[in-house]
Amino acid sequence: MHTKLTRKMNLFMEQLYHAKTRFDKSVDDFRERLRPGPLAGRNNADLVRHRGNTLVELQSNITEFRDHVVQPFEDDMAKLAVFLGISNVSGDKLLNINLCYGLRFGALFFRGRLIVLEESLRMLGALRSMDDDSEHTTILIRGLQTLTEEEANTNIKVLNSIITECETKVLKRLEAEIRLVQLGFHILLKELGAPSTLKVDNSLRRTHSLCQTYPDTAGVLLKTYDSFKLVLRDERRYVNLYTQGSTPTWWSWPAHRIGNLKNCVHGHQYSASTWPDCPECGREVLPSPKPEPVDPKSFLKEDAFVVAMRTQTFNAESYRTR
Repeated sequence: MHTKLTRKMNLFMEQLYHAKTRFDKSVDDFRERLRPGPLAGRNNADLVRHRGNTLVELQSNITEFRDHVVQPFEDDMAKLAVFLGISNVSGDKLLNINLCYGLRFGALFFRGRLIVLEESLRMLGALRSMDDDSEHTTILIRGLQTLTEEEANTNIKVLNSIITECETKVLKRLEAEIRLVQLGFHILLKELGAPSTLKVDNSLRRTHSLCQTYPDTAGVLLKTYDSFKLVLRDERRYVNLYTQGSTPTWWSWPAHRIGNLKNCVHGHQYSASTWPDCPECGREVLPSPKPEPVDPKSFLKEDAFVVAMRTQTFNAESYRTR
């Protein structure tokens, strides 16, 4: 079952990657097909609608597979564990139930949502670049912006609950990745000048802590994290979440040989033929304790020095070169 689920994850990830690539390659053609003026209103609306619905089928497939295959499998495994009274990971018993496939498919779904909303932002830029104040264009821009803002804020709120699940299941790498996706929605709202409910500083601190503490898993996202910080500081305009850090991990999931399925101390299932350790939690490197602050004045006899200076008689003769 691990092989089947991970291959399906890989398939969906590949489809998302290609969709993102197609968006990037076709954006100039989209701009050229837009026309100003009231007579082009329906044509422009159709172009925006078609482009915005590009991933509808793929997102529906991800959701359907998660709800009708992955979730029932995880539920049945949990019921079986309760029936058998299994609570600990043991070589001669069923593994501890900490199945994370559903969360990974959920992460894929929201990466798809981020791709679509990023493209909505580009479409808004293309529409505004026509400098067309006709009623049709004005309504189209206003509607697309409102929809993008509402979707981004909704996704940020939903991802909060998924992040909580990742924390409960000790999924360090996946939590860091989802936090970055959430920051991506926040950046979209920032570009639109719209308010966001995300506590950015807290999220950045937590993501950085995960990357530093788990260098072999969440740590692969550190470069992406640094890029996001530059965007948030207005030192960079754009960051691509889909080709840095996490992508090699997603590509590696289906590279599994039967008989090599292992469980880490937290009950995560992974292929020992692919990774030397769990790709979710992995090696933990605790930060070095900060030294206690030292008061330099504690090493100075300041009072005695001041008294000596006040009572000292300056002898110019002693400074002459003989």
